[in-house]
Amino acid sequence: MSKPYDRYDQAALALLSDLKGWRLRAIERVELSSALWSERDREIHVKPMSELMAEFDVHDWRNAIAQHRTPTGSLELVLPISELPKIPLLDLTITVAGEPVYRIAKDEGARIEAGHVIHLGEMAGLIQQTPPRLLDFLAYLFYFPSHPYQAVWEKYHRFSMENFDSWMESAIHDAQYEYLTSKGSPFDVANYYSSWNALAERIGKLAKGYVVQDCLSAAENPLIALPYLFQEMRRQSWSPERAIRSGDIQLLLGFLCHTLEEADRRARGGDTAAGKFISTYFGYGYRWMAFAKCTVPIDAPFTITMKEKRTIYFTPHSRKRLSLVELWRKEAWQMVAFADAETNHVVVTVSDTAVRLKHRPTAMNEVCRTIRDAVDEEASTFELYLRYDSSPDRPDRIYIKCPLRLTRLHSGMLWVTMAITAFGLYLLLSRGLPAIPDAPKHDPTKETTSQIARGLTAKDASLILVPVAFAASFLLIRDTSTLSSFIRRIRQSILLFELFALLVAAFMLLAVYHLRIG
Repeated sequence: MSKPYDRYDQAALALLSDLKGWRLRAIERVELSSALWSERDREIHVKPMSELMAEFDVHDWRNAIAQHRTPTGSLELVLPISELPKIPLLDLTITVAGEPVYRIAKDEGARIEAGHVIHLGEMAGLIQQTPPRLLDFLAYLFYFPSHPYQAVWEKYHRFSMENFDSWMESAIHDAQYEYLTSKGSPFDVANYYSSWNALAERIGKLAKGYVVQDCLSAAENPLIALPYLFQEMRRQSWSPERAIRSGDIQLLLGFLCHTLEEADRRARGGDTAAGKFISTYFGYGYRWMAFAKCTVPIDAPFTITMKEKRTIYFTPHSRKRLSLVELWRKEAWQMVAFADAETNHVVVTVSDTAVRLKHRPTAMNEVCRTIRDAVDEEASTFELYLRYDSSPDRPDRIYIKCPLRLTRLHSGMLWVTMAITAFGLYLLLSRGLPAIPDAPKHDPTKETTSQIARGLTAKDASLILVPVAFAASFLLIRDTSTLSSFIRRIRQSILLFELFALLVAAFMLLAVYHLRIG
């Protein structure tokens, strides 16, 4: 966070304000390749910059962008590439106009995001006068690395009842207080916590109408970012003029709370500018924008490409625990930016031949409500889901809920093997257990016919134990991917239990001489 906010970011802010204006189309391909990662390719077709300079004049954008011309006639810009969730990413590569680019640090990107939020507030008439240090405060909320706090949160969240708001509020309160008091701060947090928390709770309640609840989001729970803010103040030796004091935190929290409440009131009344401001603020709590320094042509269109591996989660949000219903349903959730170009295309495919889409995936908005508006094109098969839209009022981001299942052949064989193994266990116990009281104790050669009929011979046992070979083959067979292994894990666990129960029963009956040899 050492780099101060610079007006060279004005071009990036203007482009953020209207991404659709400079992006012709965005095409995203999502491949569900394992239970851990989805492989993503994104391609963005961009208009010539000369057309944009003729169309836009936001905050003197044309003059700002003209200052970045190179002697060769190109432009050197900081461009917003794409929004990414704050979840583990692997192998992220970005090319602009066919060349690899330098992605700027997340903390610098957070400052641009903070400037963008302030800009949206000014455009909506919500911010007339910016309080001192507001930019620094918002930048730390958006950049906040949640891992140190996550360990504290999980300790309290483990014993909370997620379906009851009072339990959740208590867990959030206890975790925040422990985290704040355990970290060093320039003043006694305990003296100010009550007044700070009252404002933070009001901010957190507003978030429910715009994003999925995320207790690790500093935009939703601003107090959890304070320890990191204090840490950076000490590390960077902030001057007294720049340092944030206890009174500043109270002032900033109060300003933020009242501004967001006013934005919420106006947004509910139909003010789109206010709705854009508040949804963007809360969105930056669990998303981040990748910015890159790049050189682009002025008079020719160009393409931005991205490749990454993104963690798959089987809940609407990455930091929510799986319920028993979600464990059984096996629904993979994928977040997609869907309104950052004039037209957006997304294709979701399943690469594992043993896994298929159970039925048509569902597109949902950021608060997990099904999107029922008509789209330009939508198609679904067992292997892929396609969605294309150019409607101007479509949601900025969508969740695609992909219900997964095994193919009918693999699923049917598992169910048949489970049924046969269970039936074999039933036969073994139903024929072997009743004969235990009549078992011969001294001379097996004098056994009566009725005793033999009620017992089990070795031939009977061998026939009953045949399913063991089928069950073992399903348990030992190598899955084509971790995704199919994840989907069949419950049935495999049941099959494993049946197999061991069958073997234990057979050996127990043999041990008490109720399996006749020969």
